[in-house]
Amino acid sequence: MDLTVARRFAVTGGTVEEVLALDPDIVVGSTYMPPATRAALERLGIRVETVGVANTVEDSLKQVKQLAAVAEHPARGEAMITQINTALSNAASNARPLTAVVWQQGGIVPGDGALISDLLRRTGFTSHSAARGLGQADYLPLEAMLADPPDVILTAGSGRAQQHPALTALGQTYRAQFDSSLLYCGGPTIAKAAQRLAQIRETMQ
Repeated sequence: MDLTVARRFAVTGGTVEEVLALDPDIVVGSTYMPPATRAALERLGIRVETVGVANTVEDSLKQVKQLAAVAEHPARGEAMITQINTALSNAASNARPLTAVVWQQGGIVPGDGALISDLLRRTGFTSHSAARGLGQADYLPLEAMLADPPDVILTAGSGRAQQHPALTALGQTYRAQFDSSLLYCGGPTIAKAAQRLAQIRETMQ
């Protein structure tokens, strides 16, 4: 996230004392929230809702519905779900799947169980890194990329390896920028990510 944008939001260290000072009606936290923290908040009469990591589109749609209900705006949740499903339908491809690597900052790649991998499958791609046994946040060095390139490299970041001039030798591999923000969370991001993947697929045809 851009630093100027990040500075617009207040932060806490996640302690019970800091949360109490904000006097919330509801605390939405990660499923990794320490049990003691959750128990303390609930003893103090604060409702706690937890959400996990959405690894599939289905998981994310369930979270949208969950949080819309918590916010007492279920219709808005249904509207977002419709928007996501429409974007996915528009981005779907019946053509031969193209192999793709989502190459993130530091040379890491997503695992087969990541949300972006589900989106790749739904938009006419397959995960080149997962097919070669790489898991979530595994490191894919430049040398391996050059030795066994995919049909498309989706560059999510601006690391040295990602900009290396040797990549220009991969004449049969298409390279495209993929905004890192499209990899974070799900919800409304899914529609934007699907649209970007469809745009890249269309450009390659």
